Amino acid sequence: MALYSAESNRGWVSFKDGEWLECDVTNSTQAQLTLRFKDGQVQTVNRAQCQFCYRNPTALEAADDFLTLPNLDEPNILHSVRVRYWKGIVYSYTGPILIAVNPWRQVDIYNHNYLERYKSADIKDPHIFGVASRAFRELMNTRKNQCILISGESGSGKTESTKFVLQVLTASGENRTGASASIEQQVMLTNPVLEAFGNAKTLRNDNSSRFGKWINVHFDRKGTIVGAEIKTYLLEKARVVQQTAGERNYHIFYQACLASQSPNQKILENLRFEDASRFNYSKTCLVAANTDDVKAFERTKQALHFIGFDAQSQANIFASISAILHIGNLTIREDREGNAVLENDAHLQTVCALLRVDLESMNKGLCFRLITAGTDVMLKPESCDRANQGRDAFAKALYSKLFDHIVKCVNSALRLKQSTVTMQVSVLDIFGFEVFQKNHFEQFCINYANEKLQLHFNHYNFMLERQLYQREGIELIESDFVDNAACVELIENKSWGLQAILDDVCIMPKGDDRAYLDRLFQTPQMKGHPHFVAPKQRNNTFIVNHYAGTVAYTVEEFCEKNKDLLAIDIVNMMQSSKNKFFVGLFESAAVDPAVASKPGRRPAGGGGGSVAYKSVSATFKTDLGALMEAINAADPHFVRCVNPNAQKQAELFEDFKAIEQLRCGGVIEAVRMCRESYPSRYTHEEFIGTFSCICPEVAGRPGMSGEEARRVCLAMVQTMRVQERQYRLGRTMILLKREIIDEMERRRALLLGGRAVVLQNTVRRLVAKVELNKKRENRRKFLSVIRLQAILRRTMTRAKYSRMVQAVRLQEKKRLEEEARRRAEEEERQRQLVLAEQAARMAADQQS
Repeated sequence: MALYSAESNRGWVSFKDGEWLECDVTNSTQAQLTLRFKDGQVQTVNRAQCQFCYRNPTALEAADDFLTLPNLDEPNILHSVRVRYWKGIVYSYTGPILIAVNPWRQVDIYNHNYLERYKSADIKDPHIFGVASRAFRELMNTRKNQCILISGESGSGKTESTKFVLQVLTASGENRTGASASIEQQVMLTNPVLEAFGNAKTLRNDNSSRFGKWINVHFDRKGTIVGAEIKTYLLEKARVVQQTAGERNYHIFYQACLASQSPNQKILENLRFEDASRFNYSKTCLVAANTDDVKAFERTKQALHFIGFDAQSQANIFASISAILHIGNLTIREDREGNAVLENDAHLQTVCALLRVDLESMNKGLCFRLITAGTDVMLKPESCDRANQGRDAFAKALYSKLFDHIVKCVNSALRLKQSTVTMQVSVLDIFGFEVFQKNHFEQFCINYANEKLQLHFNHYNFMLERQLYQREGIELIESDFVDNAACVELIENKSWGLQAILDDVCIMPKGDDRAYLDRLFQTPQMKGHPHFVAPKQRNNTFIVNHYAGTVAYTVEEFCEKNKDLLAIDIVNMMQSSKNKFFVGLFESAAVDPAVASKPGRRPAGGGGGSVAYKSVSATFKTDLGALMEAINAADPHFVRCVNPNAQKQAELFEDFKAIEQLRCGGVIEAVRMCRESYPSRYTHEEFIGTFSCICPEVAGRPGMSGEEARRVCLAMVQTMRVQERQYRLGRTMILLKREIIDEMERRRALLLGGRAVVLQNTVRRLVAKVELNKKRENRRKFLSVIRLQAILRRTMTRAKYSRMVQAVRLQEKKRLEEEARRRAEEEERQRQLVLAEQAARMAADQQS
């Protein structure tokens, strides 16, 4: 039951997006608020010029589940996350979402003891172990597939969360055989391999995962792991050839360069590795904090061996890494005609030796293009800029295909050993919603994926709401719930969506980024679309209103990145390699002549078959569709990781950064959906106990039965003139809109506030009387003590004086006695002298 307190006038006010200030409401009307801020300043503001929310009571601010908060809105969610963070609590719930805040320090909540307690469900507190353990228990109880969806920005802890989930899943199997134990070890050993080839140091994170992954862990009906598989998405290929200042290339490049300097790494002999500072693709930044690249390389090599890569396979992988580094150092200059010329230096010799291709093929692949026009075939020299672009595209393609090959081999090692029906728990580790100052094609794909995931989350919430409505016997009105289906359709509509127009422009002979932007602005469906905005100033951008916020996309290189161009000459060169490993890598890149010759399927810049073209957005849409089918077929569990600061420091919480991530992670959207429906939910007894003071005439008596309490609730809302669309009355609960609860709380506060003044006066008078009586009693006791002290001092002084007098008298008596004794002795001595003289005189008389 809610209680009136001195905290009821506390609030949050925002005059700037994402910035919330603490305040106290001293006066309020329908149009204005008078607020007192922490610094003592008092200000009267118009409600229309600011955002205002009441603050939760202090006792509830650190609640485990934020949906239990009385005031459910952005500033209160942010403040509760902050309060728990400062208490050292990194996990919280917002309904079905687990919020995980990166502490940027070691915390002792991931040891074996915690894992076992969460496995046995002894602990109910929010934790990543709890999510993974609950997923496994529900898998065994319901026999339905489960999925754990982890997202967040770089540095928020997605990779570590995925590791913890896999740790719980591999530890949860029962009746393990030797074979299943081996599979569990292989599943865990995929982490160092994928981290080496797919993670890199960024400005936000020293071990940032630069790709998305979907991991399926298969269990038999006894709960034993029988296999696993990994699907990867959107590897950041651009990082291979270019990194921002302060960021590194993928870890494996630095691991191999440093390990090659050790005499113990025989596998790297003759692979021509050098110091990473000597390669253009790796010299931007050389070290990452808390990272030992030599030890990491040893772990990577051991993991590759345990998973199933033999010595020759590992040698081929590391030869590819070395070749990519040397490709970045290839020098392409311009001759007198302006054509590209590849210099025959040590790096070119090394690349050809490592890839097992001849110099002429390499020169043709990078500096010439094979143009087919009907039956005529001719070689066209490339410009220096185009050749350099082709060189970087070759390096990116080689690394991408190497990464795909490693994932394929890992899946082969983890595949099911027998064709049995299994259940699975899947883990999705993918980028969260991204908004930068400049947003490119990569952000477009990432945000599209997050829109689809948010649509699934909305539908999942709708399903939970429907189940609640069914339990309560409430009619479901679908208009009470909103979703982002319109934004998803804007992106993926097959005829006029953003992706469809992009693919159409990419196959046009003169299609480029400008043509794409013009097509967008000219498409009738885009005009007036609630989620699409054409900027007033044509600055090569278009705007999409996503669920997490508005994003302006720069169309620069949209078409180029969507085509993902790779020259057929390079493909042919790699397929002519004398090393079957490289032939196999580029086998899937071969162009089907039938497809290449189809009209309308040739990308810009040449005749049929000149380029191996495959639309990235179309491929990603297909992969994402398959992913969503798998997610929709499973029971979801949601984890949203939050990076509290950009400085990678412990005990530092930046409000704006946190609120931005809570929005992008769908947490604020989930809260908004809850507010859009009926977020305030009370049992009948709680509702009567809380708001009976507003209409005591119909409040009834304590201890009413269920049906009687329901009738009282109905009578109360009717007496308070609450419109029917603002509440839903169920069998055991009443659901209300947020605005009507705010009004009821205001009326309740006014009523209780007036009575509270009288009560406060009475209590203050009583307290004052008690204090006065205490002071009088204390004064009486004080005076008594003073009198007692005076008596004691007088008695002690008199006793001391008496002792002094007696001592003086005694001394005087002794003196007199001593004097009398001395006089007596002197008299006796004088008498003896007299007697002696008399005796002498008498003796003398007798002699005479």
